[in-house]
Amino acid sequence: MTLFALAITGCSSMPGALEGNDLSHLSLRDKRMADSKVKVLQAQPQTSSSLGQVSSKRCQSSMFSEAPEEKTLIVDMKAEAYRLGANAISDVKIEQQGAMGDGCWNVYTATANMLVIE
Repeated sequence: MTLFALAITGCSSMPGALEGNDLSHLSLRDKRMADSKVKVLQAQPQTSSSLGQVSSKRCQSSMFSEAPEEKTLIVDMKAEAYRLGANAISDVKIEQQGAMGDGCWNVYTATANMLVIE
């Protein structure tokens, strides 16, 4: 019974996604479009407008499963930023945290600023 409870904890429509961006409504075409249209910048240029922050959390379910790749977290954020009208993200930060109490071995959290660059 305990294993069943651990197995369903933290589930969403995206495998490994805990919160942030539920992109199940986006088609593969939309995700690819966002990945090609939204730039990743080291820092926010002065000529840009900020739309706030975007984030994504993904679960590494066990110590034997693969950790989510940085690219996956970035694509999650790019798709959400694109949906909200941004054409760039900057200041990407990715953190790893142990999360056995949340039904994951580790949780990877990515955050970035959403930007509109003229």
